[in-house]
Amino acid sequence: MPKWELFEENCTDYLNQNFGEYAKFVHQGCSDSTKSDILVTRGNDELFYIDAKLSPAQCGQFVLIPDMQKRVFEYSPRNVNRVNCYAEEIIRFMNSDFELYTNAGTRGENIIFDSSDKVFADWVIKIYKDKNVKFFITNNYTILPVEKFGEFFNVTAKFRIKRSGSCSVNRYRLEDVKKCILNMYKGININTSDGKLYAETETDIDKQRFVVGDYEYMFGLRGDGRYEVRQLSNTFNSNVIFSIELKHNVSGLSDEEFIKCLGLTLN
Repeated sequence: MPKWELFEENCTDYLNQNFGEYAKFVHQGCSDSTKSDILVTRGNDELFYIDAKLSPAQCGQFVLIPDMQKRVFEYSPRNVNRVNCYAEEIIRFMNSDFELYTNAGTRGENIIFDSSDKVFADWVIKIYKDKNVKFFITNNYTILPVEKFGEFFNVTAKFRIKRSGSCSVNRYRLEDVKKCILNMYKGININTSDGKLYAETETDIDKQRFVVGDYEYMFGLRGDGRYEVRQLSNTFNSNVIFSIELKHNVSGLSDEEFIKCLGLTLN
């Protein structure tokens, strides 16, 4: 299991053990970046979300499309989040040095301008508030209100070319992928579950990649020698990617303060 996913589960357990009499905390994010990590409920009511961030970490992104004729970047209509004033400020700065950022490549170029750290933090706050996230939980189970994000984290941003994502192996390609895996590894077991392809082996194959036909595939550890086979996208996007790192000597809400927040929210 990836470290970030284990952290999400541990945070969920921590919240239920310490605050379970006030609300129920349900882990649900996993690898789906469109969902927040922890749903807070009471009875049949879904109330809000808490997002778990194991620092240092990535914390959101959006795709830009370079218009080579106009020499400007445009906000992609495929972005999950609607463009906001903070994204527009970042784009205006990048357009002022269009040549630099169009040549960023996969290594990327840092985005730095006056008060950029505050703009980045405000972008994060806006995005997560729009998803009804009211709190973050981070290292040492520190809990903080979303609106104070910039007080707890240093936020940076980089523009780079990034592969767009992965998906389960297409069912039309399953047999070819299975044959390839069995040819590459001895003593490996292959099975499918819930429409996903899994490999079981005592050999560490986490993050290993291979190619079948026109697609690249990768093994992802899911625990106990079980690996999910993921089909990597052939599409590469130009992304503004936000990264965060917890500031030193910060303290979040006390248990009493968090319980009070829960009480105010739940009334």
